[in-house]
Amino acid sequence: MEKKMLRNHTRLALYGLVCAGLISATLTAQTGHVLNGEGAVNQSMAGVATAAPVDASGALLWNSASITGLSSNSIQFGMELLMPDITLGSSVSFPGPMSGETSSDSGVSAIPSFAMVYDVEDSPWTLGIGACGISGFGVNYPTSSTNPLLTPPPNGFGGVYSQFQMLQIAPTLAYQLDSHWSVGFAPNINQAQLAVAPGCFAAPNDPDGVFGNGDEVYPSAAHADQAWGYGAQVGVYFRGDSDWDFGASYKTQQQFQTFEFNSTDANGAFRQLELDLDFPAIASIGTAYRGFENWLFGLDVRWIDYENTDGFDAAVFNPDGSVNGFGWDSIMVLALGAQYDVSDCLAVRCGYAYNDNPIPDLNSTFNVPAPAIIQHHASMGFSYCVGKDWFLDVAYRHGFENSIEGPMGHPSIGAVPGSSVENTMSTDSLILGFRVVF
Repeated sequence: MEKKMLRNHTRLALYGLVCAGLISATLTAQTGHVLNGEGAVNQSMAGVATAAPVDASGALLWNSASITGLSSNSIQFGMELLMPDITLGSSVSFPGPMSGETSSDSGVSAIPSFAMVYDVEDSPWTLGIGACGISGFGVNYPTSSTNPLLTPPPNGFGGVYSQFQMLQIAPTLAYQLDSHWSVGFAPNINQAQLAVAPGCFAAPNDPDGVFGNGDEVYPSAAHADQAWGYGAQVGVYFRGDSDWDFGASYKTQQQFQTFEFNSTDANGAFRQLELDLDFPAIASIGTAYRGFENWLFGLDVRWIDYENTDGFDAAVFNPDGSVNGFGWDSIMVLALGAQYDVSDCLAVRCGYAYNDNPIPDLNSTFNVPAPAIIQHHASMGFSYCVGKDWFLDVAYRHGFENSIEGPMGHPSIGAVPGSSVENTMSTDSLILGFRVVF
């Protein structure tokens, strides 16, 4: 009897573990689940833009007031090809020693961006609009015969799939108060699509109504749902006479409609699943230095408030077996970037960014499919004119490999003895862009 109960507990832990991680898996990107930059120019400087407006995409993303500091009007297109390398390793000691490692067949995620900025002639107003992918990722773990979490039911969970895409549109107004100070405002309009299999945010289907005996199966949320969200950004920008510039911005929490998924219960009847998932508030401050000929140096510091955002709540199981949240901490981000103008036709850039890991080691079990644990990023890039006022922008960015490891979790007994889960992730991105200045 004790062996049977432990086997059922282990089975439920495997189910719950994979399901708990699914929420974060759909959202994994770079700085937690927030992209650390937008477009080839901004990404090549590690996302630095709060006080160093080099291009329209970066300025619109990080400080609505800084678009007054751009040297010209511009229209800009970009595409980031994000290539993640994600692996899951797990082990259990009961009912028999077993361990394995599996790579996610995630493929390449394409993240588009568009930006336009226009300085109204003989006016203190500057207008802009940005449309970009803020977050987008998919995870696809195949069924495994050796990795305990991914073995076929009833002992494991089988394959795991998820996909998330988020687009943000930001019409922007900036007003230059005097020769130094500018303020800006941008309403944010967001659209997101989410698909998850299984839907661990909901209570599992239980054929016999006896929770905890190992026959529970979480329903699928693979029929993708779309939701709209809204928020705003405000910013201030100071252009100094002594080669020092400063900027600050605050982007409110982006509040989304409830995601609703058409699913089925244990008897095959219709069941609707619901998930509240918002985008965190972000506060940024930055400085830039222009004191060396042809050089620009920038520093940005950000605060991303995951802890107070719906969907990122404490990583615990609710009494009905559903997952309460994936338990991310709020994090600090430090980004450094530099640009050197080789000529009027060529500029080269580099950058480095560091951020706290939003996922505590103890919550490794709640962030299995795509753990969003990368902390160090390095980037480089260049811009080259291919015609009068036409520029090709190219960047490469690498997210250095990081791993976390912790025990499996169980909704009633806590950590499962003799178990472990290790998440490992790194990323590479190629970013291409085309820019017209006028």
